[in-house]
Amino acid sequence: MDFDRDTLNTLYQYCLVLSGDRDKAYDLLYESIEKFLQQGPAEATYPLAYIRRIARNHWFDGLRREKVVAFESLPDPDIYTSLGNSLESQVLDQITLERIWQTLSPADREVLYFWAVQGMSAGEIGLHLELPRSTVLSRISRVRQRLTSNTPAMGSGGNHE
Repeated sequence: MDFDRDTLNTLYQYCLVLSGDRDKAYDLLYESIEKFLQQGPAEATYPLAYIRRIARNHWFDGLRREKVVAFESLPDPDIYTSLGNSLESQVLDQITLERIWQTLSPADREVLYFWAVQGMSAGEIGLHLELPRSTVLSRISRVRQRLTSNTPAMGSGGNHE
């Protein structure tokens, strides 16, 4: 596998989504590629997905060791009916988005990345992360609730000042 600029940028974006910090993202990327190369990259059918899996496992293992993984109970299943509005149609200024981004857990940021940036469906994200579709939908809903609760003018047609 060639590690060209686009591939490294894509992997760095993913590591940044998980870590929420530029320096930690660089470290995570380096460690993931190093582990990928040590394990024999010729055996991987989808090397990019394999490296993302290495990075994800490494990141969450580190969080578990530090005991900083926050667990939230799953919301009522009726919330899935409210997923009609698209997140992409809601306008946020960059400062508000950065503030909200930092409040999201790595798991929520990961789902948001695959959903909003990569354009994956909830089912595709579930297959990729080995999660039930309902869990993915729950995380998307939780992110949307956090976005709407942190930006009162959003969706009301008012000024975003």
